[in-house]
Amino acid sequence: MMRSIIHACAALFAFGAAFYYYQDVTRMTETVPKLRLVTEEGAMIAAGTEIDEAFLDTNVVTQTVPAALAGEFRWALDDTPANRLNLLGQAFTRDVPGGTFLDRTLFFESPEGAFARRIRAGHRAFSIPVEANRAVENFIEPGSRVDVMGTFELPTGALEARHLLENVEVMAVGTFATRGEYERAEAPGYNSVTLQAPGALVTAFVVESALAIGDLVLVLRNPCEAASADCVGGETGEALR
Repeated sequence: MMRSIIHACAALFAFGAAFYYYQDVTRMTETVPKLRLVTEEGAMIAAGTEIDEAFLDTNVVTQTVPAALAGEFRWALDDTPANRLNLLGQAFTRDVPGGTFLDRTLFFESPEGAFARRIRAGHRAFSIPVEANRAVENFIEPGSRVDVMGTFELPTGALEARHLLENVEVMAVGTFATRGEYERAEAPGYNSVTLQAPGALVTAFVVESALAIGDLVLVLRNPCEAASADCVGGETGEALR
C-alpha cells in the first residue's frame, strides 16, 4: 500500500514538473507580431510619404519579438488588421530608415513643426505688434492677405504713409494658427500677427519699419487682385531692395 502511494506521488510530481517545464518553454517561445519597415539597402522613407495599400504590401512586414520582451517593444505597433487599416492615409513627418519599427510618433507632428512646414521655401515667418482696432478688427484671420503700412516723416516735416509689404500671407493671429482655431475662439483680441514673406524682403522690412512713426497698420486686401504677391513698395514709396 505504502509503495503504491509513493509511486502515485512520484507520478504526480513527474507530471507537475513536466507541466511546469512545458509552460516555461511555451512562455519562452511565445512571440508578439509587430510592424516594421523594409526598404532597399540604405534607402530611406522620405518625409511626406503617404501610406497606401501598395506601400503596405511592399514596405511593411511582420516582425515577431519574444513575448518576454513585449514590454520593451510596447511602443511599436502590433501587426493587427485594425492597425494596418488605420495606417492607410497616414504620412511620415520625417525621413525614416528601413528596419524601423512603426510607431505613432512617426506620423505625429508637434504644433511647432506643423507651423514651420507651412513656411514656403525661401520665405521667413516673422511677427509684428499690432492693435486689433487698427487691423480691420475681426476680419483679419489666418490665411488672409494683407498690406503692411507705416507712417513716415519727410524732411519737410510732412507725414507720408507707405506700403512696407504688400499682399503677404497672415500665418497666425495672436496664438491662433488656423482659421478653425480662430473662429472657435469667437473673434478673440490679439496684439500681434505672424506673417511670411521672402527672406530678403523681411530684412528690408525690419530696417524700414524701424524708421516708421507710431504703430504699423494692417490693410486687408482681396487676394485675387492683380498685384504680385509678396511684393514691397507702393504708390508712395520706393521698393525696399
